Amino acid sequence: MSAFLVPLLYALAGVCGYAGLHHLLIACRRPVRRTHLLFALLCVAVVFHVIAKAGAYHADTTQAFVGLRRWEVSWALVFFALLPWFVAQYTGIRPRWLLGALSGIFVVVLAANWVLPYGVQFAELPHLQHMTLPWGEEVVDLRLHQPTAWHNVGWVGIALVFAYSLYACAHQYRRGALGRACTLTLALALFGGLVFVNWLANHGVIQFTHTGEFGFLALVIVMSLGLARELREGEWRLQSVLNHVPAAVYIKDLQGRYLLINREFEQLYSVTNASVAGKADADLFPAEQAAVLRANDRRVIESREPVELEEMVDRKGKTRIRYSLKFPLFYPDGTPYAVCGVSTDITERRRAESELQQHRRTLAHVARVFILGELSASLAHELNQPLTAILSNAQAGLRFLDQGNPDLREIREILQDIARDDKRASAVISGMRALARRQETERERIDLAEVLQQVRELLHSELVARGVQVETDLEAGCIVLADRAQIQQVALNLVMNAVEAMEGQPVEQHRLQLSLSRADGAHVQVAVRDSGKGIPADGFAKVFDPFWTTKAQGIGLGLGICRSIIESHGGKIWVERNVGRGVTFYFRLPMLAQEGAVKRQAQAVSARVV
Repeated sequence: MSAFLVPLLYALAGVCGYAGLHHLLIACRRPVRRTHLLFALLCVAVVFHVIAKAGAYHADTTQAFVGLRRWEVSWALVFFALLPWFVAQYTGIRPRWLLGALSGIFVVVLAANWVLPYGVQFAELPHLQHMTLPWGEEVVDLRLHQPTAWHNVGWVGIALVFAYSLYACAHQYRRGALGRACTLTLALALFGGLVFVNWLANHGVIQFTHTGEFGFLALVIVMSLGLARELREGEWRLQSVLNHVPAAVYIKDLQGRYLLINREFEQLYSVTNASVAGKADADLFPAEQAAVLRANDRRVIESREPVELEEMVDRKGKTRIRYSLKFPLFYPDGTPYAVCGVSTDITERRRAESELQQHRRTLAHVARVFILGELSASLAHELNQPLTAILSNAQAGLRFLDQGNPDLREIREILQDIARDDKRASAVISGMRALARRQETERERIDLAEVLQQVRELLHSELVARGVQVETDLEAGCIVLADRAQIQQVALNLVMNAVEAMEGQPVEQHRLQLSLSRADGAHVQVAVRDSGKGIPADGFAKVFDPFWTTKAQGIGLGLGICRSIIESHGGKIWVERNVGRGVTFYFRLPMLAQEGAVKRQAQAVSARVV
C-alpha cells in the first residue's frame, strides 16, 4: 500500500514554512512591513495545521486522533483569525469593528475547542474509521459525523471572512488596483473551493477525504508570488525613477557600503549596480579621497540634517568635481539607517567659471588702466606738486648750510617738510601701482575710510581742476575683508562718474558728497552723491548692464565691473534718484566686527573674484 498523501502534506508544510520564513525576513526590515509580517504568521499557522493533519491521517488510537484533530482545528482557527487582518492590510479596507468581531468569533471557538472534552469537531468520542483513497493508500477517515454546535459557529465565521475578503477585492478593483484585486481573488477562489470540498465531505455530499490543506497551500503560493511581484515592481519603479534623474544618486548604509546607485552614477564612474553593491568608497576611489567622502557621510549622520558640499573624486586617472547634497534616511522611530546622496558633476562648470573669472580679471585690469590713462595729466600734476616742494626745500636747506652756522630748528622743519611731501608722492605712486597691477591681491583686512581717503587724495588735482567741492563723512572703524585694489577701483569709478555727470553745470553746483557708515550690525555702506544731470528714467533698470552708458565717449563697462567686484565680495550695489538734482550710488559690504570674525571669514571658502 503506497504512502503518498502524508509525505505530500509534509512537503506542503515545508513549502509553507519556507514562504513564512521568506516573508518574515522581509517583514523584519525596518520599517516593519506589516503585510509581510501577517502573511508570515499565516504561513506558520498553515505549517502547524498541516503537520497536525498529517499525523491524524495515521493516528493509532482514538485519543491520539482526537488530540491531533484538536491541534489541527486550533491552528486553522488561528489562521482564520489572522486572515481578515492580512486582507485589511493588503487592500487598505479596514473596518475595525468587523475585524474585531471576526477575530472574536474565532477566539471564542478556539477556547471552546480546548474546553470541550473532544474539541469542537466531536460531540462524542469518535471511533477510528479508515478509508482507502483512489490510489490505494489507506488513511484514517477525517470526515466529521457528529460535530458540535461550536463547529458550525466556526463555519459561519469562515463564511463571513470570505464575504469580507471578496468585498475588499471588489473595492480594490473599483479603485483601479487590478493586480492586487486579481491576485487576492484568485487565492481566495482556490482556497475557498478546496475548503468547500471539506464541507461537502463532512456532510456526506461527496465521498472523499479533506482537501482544505491544499487550499491553504494554494493561497500561500498565490499570495507569496503576488507579494514578491509587488516588491520587484516597487524596486523596479524606484530604480526607473532614479535612472532618469540627471545626477548621480546613491544610498549607503551607516558603515558606508553602497546599497543602491542609479544609471548616471554607473556611467560617470564606469561601474554597475551589481558590482558596487556592498562596497565602500575605499573600493572605488583613492584612499585619501575615500576618507574625505566617509567623513562627509559621518557628518551627515551626526548632524541628522542635509549637507551641501563640493567633493573631489578620482576615477581612472580623471579627477572630477561634484556638487553633492547628502541627507540621512530615517526609520519611523527616528533612527538613521542610511545616507542618500545626489551629486552633480560640475567639473566643466568650474573650468568655465575659472576661464570667465580670468576674463573678468583681465577686463577689470583694462578698465583700471583706462582710468589711469584718463587721469594721467591730473596724476602728473599730483606728483609734480610734492616733487617741486621737495626740490624747493632741499635747495633752501643747502642755502642755509652755505651761510655757515645754520639754524638747526629751520633745518629740522625743512627736513620734516621734505619727508611729508615724499610720503605724499609715495602714496600717489602706491595707489597708481595698485590700480595698474595685473594680478589680483590677497583679500585683507582694510579700513574703508582709509581707502576712500586715498581715492580722494589720488583725485585731488582732478577735483580742484574741475571745481568740484567735496564733502566727506567717513565713519571710523568700518573694517571689511576685501581686495584693496578692487575696492579702490569701485570708489574711483563712482567718483569719476559723479564728476563727469556734473560737467556743463554751473561751478557753484559742482558738489560731491562721499559718505561711509554702518548700515546695520553686519554691513557697511558707502554713498557717492552728485548734483549732476542724473540718469534717464528708463536707464535705472539697465545702468549696470554691459555697454550701456550716458557718456558720449564712454564704453559702458565701468559700472558692470563695479557690480561684479562688489557681488564677488558678498555685497550689493545700486543707484537711487536724489530728491533734488543728480543721483546717489550706494554699495554695501559685509563688515568685520571683531578679530574672531576676521579669522573665520579668512578661513572660509574664498568668494568668487572678478
